[in-house]
Amino acid sequence: MKNKKMDVNGIVGAASNIRTGSNPPFTFDDFIEIYPQFGPDVMPQPIVQMYIDLANASIREARWCSYWKVAMGWFIAHFCTLYLQGTADPDSGAAGVLKAGLTRGLTTSKSVGDVSVSTDYSLVAQDLDGWAAWKLTTYGQQLATIGRIVGKGGMYVY
Repeated sequence: MKNKKMDVNGIVGAASNIRTGSNPPFTFDDFIEIYPQFGPDVMPQPIVQMYIDLANASIREARWCSYWKVAMGWFIAHFCTLYLQGTADPDSGAAGVLKAGLTRGLTTSKSVGDVSVSTDYSLVAQDLDGWAAWKLTTYGQQLATIGRIVGKGGMYVY
């Protein structure tokens, strides 16, 4: 048997869990095909493109593999939803703009007869260890759920 020289850099690289590489193209049309509800009549295309660019810089195909396209969609749809929650009629004045920009939590309520119960989950936005604002939309919740399976990202091993 030949004496094989151990490639220390290869071992360190594999142990670091860092994934490199570029993503294939993901366009506005790709996103609208998956989520037609965010079409140009609802979301300005330049805003969607801004979130596509952000997703492309954040979601690596090398890490997400076959989940990559759906993760891109979740990421973009999450930010589009938050954008829509923060939009205000330009004629609403400062109060309308401020109200639209307020942080919202998840609120649930249930009524039966004269009895009603409501719960405000606004503290979810402060839960930085638990994916914070990703919990504010169903798209973000899906991304966080699969993101925990896919991995936490790279680290340096020395």
